[in-house]
Amino acid sequence: MGKLRFIITVIVLFATTVLFGQNRKLDFGLKGGLNYGKYIPNKSAIDYKYKFGFYAGAFYSIELDEKIKFQPELMFALQGSHMKVGELEIPNFDWEGNPIYNPNTYEFKYGIHELSILIPLMVKRYVWENLYIGIGPQFGFIVDRNLNSSYQVLDGEDDSFIIRDGDTFNFGVNFGLGVDMAEKISINSRINYGLLKRDDDIKLLVFNLGIEYSL
Repeated sequence: MGKLRFIITVIVLFATTVLFGQNRKLDFGLKGGLNYGKYIPNKSAIDYKYKFGFYAGAFYSIELDEKIKFQPELMFALQGSHMKVGELEIPNFDWEGNPIYNPNTYEFKYGIHELSILIPLMVKRYVWENLYIGIGPQFGFIVDRNLNSSYQVLDGEDDSFIIRDGDTFNFGVNFGLGVDMAEKISINSRINYGLLKRDDDIKLLVFNLGIEYSL
């Protein structure tokens, strides 16, 4: 969590410098919504599919000028990917433990669920009245990861387990589009594309759709 503390410290120092530099309009609020993401493999033969998740958190918006805002955010998100591993052969055995010629062929389908702390640093630019675009980096810290499947290989086993190994840091870039529906309510969509290759193979691609409410 050293990276997390460092990033939060940098954000606080930057925000303090901006705030004390001159009077600016500030907004604090809550946000939440759905996400739809998957892993993009570099060399793996595993077939990854999209899965739904959700996110919730808070934002702090600083008006830099009439049309530009800087908005750091802190969110908790459940995201990940479905994956399919096909054509795995599991042999059959007779009562003496000898393998039988005809093995069973299985196609395993899993859901990978990651609970993450996300820190997006967005710059919002109003392009037409209440319509704005956004861009900025996003730091992600995976605090829990598990993999499960509804398929049972053995009676009484659900093929679910917690993944202890693997990279726990994510870094990517966000591209967004939003509209202010009312004075305190905004609806926005966002794409997060992972720039950091995790576990020497995968990057994360996530689509977000949600709502922001200024307090």
